[in-house]
Amino acid sequence: MSTTVHLCRKLRWKGFYGASWPTPEALAAALRDSDAPFTCLWTCQPWGPDDVRAAPEACGPDRGCFAPSPRQPAPAVS
Repeated sequence: MSTTVHLCRKLRWKGFYGASWPTPEALAAALRDSDAPFTCLWTCQPWGPDDVRAAPEACGPDRGCFAPSPRQPAPAVS
């Protein structure tokens, strides 16, 4: 199972504030365990400007509104 998550800078949820994730796996686990609703800062709604829902699995580089987050954790070094 892939843990690759492309975090959009406009995606928000309750657990986002003050959080940091040391690895992509930690971010994926936090998102998987979250039951908080997601919001897009472009629209302030649970959907983006393209009328597609705002969620980590839906907000990725294939969407025109996607903006990479500076809070994206770095891959773990083996």
